[in-house]
Amino acid sequence: MNMLHRLAPALLAVASCQTGPPTTDELAHANYGSPISQEDAQAKATAWLQATLKDPDSMRAEWSPVKQGWQRETLGDLHFGYRMAASVNAKNSFGGYVGARPYVFLFLDGTLVHVWAETGSHGFMSKVK
Repeated sequence: MNMLHRLAPALLAVASCQTGPPTTDELAHANYGSPISQEDAQAKATAWLQATLKDPDSMRAEWSPVKQGWQRETLGDLHFGYRMAASVNAKNSFGGYVGARPYVFLFLDGTLVHVWAETGSHGFMSKVK
């Protein structure tokens, strides 16, 4: 069996996943949950970042306004809620700032349920929570 025949099921699975913005039907059935205030969203996102960054005390963040939104994962999973983007810079293990990196935080009913971040130099957002 050649390599293409072995990879065909995986390629078909990835190709059949939906990408891009939500469809009209997905939007019609969206559950955004209850709103969260800017202050609460920033506090919850800050707490999560402080638990994950190498040097949380060095964190510098710029926050976008919280608004109803969605985020689709690479393989098509779609999540609705209240979305807030951030640009975060913090020091690494060597004590130097790594440069601002984008994050997206998604809240449902006041709870931080998902986080996406640029995890490499490729420029793509990956789910980190």
